[in-house]
Amino acid sequence: MFNKGSTFKMSEKQFAELRDFYGKLGYSDKQVKLLSENCFGFKVAADKSREYSPNWTFYPERELKEPSFPERMMSAMGGAVGGAVSRVMPRGMAKSAAKNGGAYRGAVMASADVEDGLCEDVAVAGAAAPAEPDEFSSAETKNPRENEPHSPMDTPQAIFSANVNSGSWSYLRNKISGQDRIDKSFVRIEEILNSYPYKLDPPDNGDLFRITAEYSDCPWNKDEDLLLVEMKAKKADASVKQNLVLLIDVSGSMTDNWVLVQMSAAAIMSNLKSGDTLSIISYSDNTQTVIKQVDCGDKDKCVDALLKVDGIGGCTRGSEGLENAYGYLAETYDKVANNRVFIFTDGDFNFGITSEGGLSEFIYRKRETGIYLSIVGYGFDNFKDNKMEALAQNGNGNYTFVSNPADILDNLNDKLISNLITVAKDVKISVELNPAYVSEYRLIGYDARQLTQKEFNDTEKAADGIGSEHNVVALIALKRGEAQRRYSTRYVTAKAEENKDEFAFIEVHYKSPDGTDLVYTKAITVEDIEHSAKDNIPAASMLAMFGLLVKESPYKGDASLDLLAGMIAELDKNSEISSKEPYGHFGIIRKYLFKR
Repeated sequence: MFNKGSTFKMSEKQFAELRDFYGKLGYSDKQVKLLSENCFGFKVAADKSREYSPNWTFYPERELKEPSFPERMMSAMGGAVGGAVSRVMPRGMAKSAAKNGGAYRGAVMASADVEDGLCEDVAVAGAAAPAEPDEFSSAETKNPRENEPHSPMDTPQAIFSANVNSGSWSYLRNKISGQDRIDKSFVRIEEILNSYPYKLDPPDNGDLFRITAEYSDCPWNKDEDLLLVEMKAKKADASVKQNLVLLIDVSGSMTDNWVLVQMSAAAIMSNLKSGDTLSIISYSDNTQTVIKQVDCGDKDKCVDALLKVDGIGGCTRGSEGLENAYGYLAETYDKVANNRVFIFTDGDFNFGITSEGGLSEFIYRKRETGIYLSIVGYGFDNFKDNKMEALAQNGNGNYTFVSNPADILDNLNDKLISNLITVAKDVKISVELNPAYVSEYRLIGYDARQLTQKEFNDTEKAADGIGSEHNVVALIALKRGEAQRRYSTRYVTAKAEENKDEFAFIEVHYKSPDGTDLVYTKAITVEDIEHSAKDNIPAASMLAMFGLLVKESPYKGDASLDLLAGMIAELDKNSEISSKEPYGHFGIIRKYLFKR
């Protein structure tokens, strides 16, 4: 356990960046001082002896309490016990400590209960990150097989759930910025594509969506073309009242992320207005209601509420925390407001409901409450990406990953309204290719979001939602020509000559925020394809090829680092397309190229 009065130490430059961060959010000098110097019961201070660290992973310097006998036994058996050294000091945290001067070394090596492997890890300060996967990493994610090519005669439709989560892209840009090894199983190409700020026209005539398409050659396969299906959601009324619960994981596994969690919560609070209400619940060994329904027009009260969160360590009763947050919002439900739970966690639930399947079923039952869910994920080698994805997909939610201030400003400040206000729930998309023109196709990405025809038409099947002004794109690699059957059928026939003017047919099944089942359709004609604009497909092609390379995809064809560099150079010639900020898509991919 952590002793009260412990202090987070960081370099003077980093401490100045922390203060600047709160200043950018519009907090007063007094509020900036309070937020930057205090965090969840701990002090935060600059240290002249500290070197600057770009990865923003912090932990307090303090003495460790002697673990109890049950804690030592649980630690030896691999159990998750708050306060046990192995729980507080996972391998990823030890690597971070080594990178930052080994601040943990004296306290950790002085403990007789630290496993030899952890001591060895801390002792190699300055060692390079391992080239092979870290066998001590406890991070979890799904790793489905990539979508395969299909003949439209055998499988006429690509059917999938929309995905506007940004967890995979945030993971990638942080790994690349920190020059850390990338686990390719965390790469979801559709999230790389959908996180990019395309120039898409908003819907008109009161429509919820606007669907367009672009068409071009495929840069990495001369025998294929690319079809980019683009969907733009309407802009929601940003003045709608907010009724939010911030559910904060203060368990032991979150210790080195507490500064970032407070920054994340402060970013959300800074965007709320008078009349909006905010409550804070924390959880670890037990659940604590920190503050009830503060009016967000009073920022002093908001800051005071956030500073009352107490970092206590311990285990993670995540399902209990969610149950309490949903229960509290049900009691305070506002029919004219956006009622939403924000959970800040690494997903390492180790008491109560802990499995991905159990959490999916648990959160699915909460969908009918009218309460939405946003997941903000944290962690180094211990975050449970699969559980956060499952919570978002089954709970009318969205999920983003945070590991530095740029992530927070991007997802919880600049894009907050998109992630805060849902305009469509359970969005499921079907793209049907005309076999008269397409001999083969493959949907790039959405590997874990494929749906069957039955699931597509099942109004009770959970799917992802879309927020205000969200962009959703689907990139399809295809071969031109008349399709042939690959597999014989006895009874099924297809009349490819029908609808000769149509190249593809898009069908979207979704629910309005009040739960009404709706359908949107759009035909993409051959003329649309022949006179297609090329506003967004150059960037989408480059991003997809980057994803194929990072994922080491068997479908990458002739994709190469040189080809990727050439595509970025070409895009840079167009100032309206190129994103030159250091932490934007192009800047991150340049770092990836430079470090190879």
